[in-house]
Amino acid sequence: MRSLAIDVGNTRAKVALFEDGVMKSCTVCEDGVLPDADCAIASLTGERPEWLPTNCIEVSHKLKLPVRLDYATPETLGSDRIAAACAAWSLYPDRPIMVVDAGTCVTVDYVSKDGVYHGGAILPGIEMKFRALNTFTARLPLLNISDAATACDSIGDSTCKSIVSGVVCALRYSLEGYVCELSRRAGEEVQVVVTGGDAKHLAAEWLIEPNLVMRGLNEILMMNL
Repeated sequence: MRSLAIDVGNTRAKVALFEDGVMKSCTVCEDGVLPDADCAIASLTGERPEWLPTNCIEVSHKLKLPVRLDYATPETLGSDRIAAACAAWSLYPDRPIMVVDAGTCVTVDYVSKDGVYHGGAILPGIEMKFRALNTFTARLPLLNISDAATACDSIGDSTCKSIVSGVVCALRYSLEGYVCELSRRAGEEVQVVVTGGDAKHLAAEWLIEPNLVMRGLNEILMMNL
């Protein structure tokens, strides 16, 4: 069976083609052109695009899920967060998990070892922080994500390097703090799984799963056919 997982995010849409549960391709969706498939599921950040297939399932808390949601406002929970948590739990069952999705925003989500999703945190992403520093000050330059790709020293010896430190290093330190706190709550070290377009800029000794959301979407789809 051929299935599609579609992730419509804040800046772009991605589509992954699966055949019998195996991912065959994952690309940016151009002009709403999709591969042929028997079924489809989508994670939507905003309104439903017109180019989605009419039979495409939209992810929500009302679907059957691999994890149980313990979240005060499940109707507001981002479908990409749900999908990433489901995929991480399937990869590492029976372990406490911290899922980091580093995109336009950076999300941190916690799944306990009994498969319960408890929620997490939403942080500004790298590009968002760069823009904020430039927009709300008179003299700080606008940097971009390529500047974050350089080696990051916690003590910057120039204005640009200081900005990179304040954005990238501070994000890493924040995530390390969440690892410590969630491990304390779990009573054991959490398994950290990182995904998202900016994952490589975190430069930490954590497992990176580039297509975590897509894999989670397909797992949810298979449970709801």
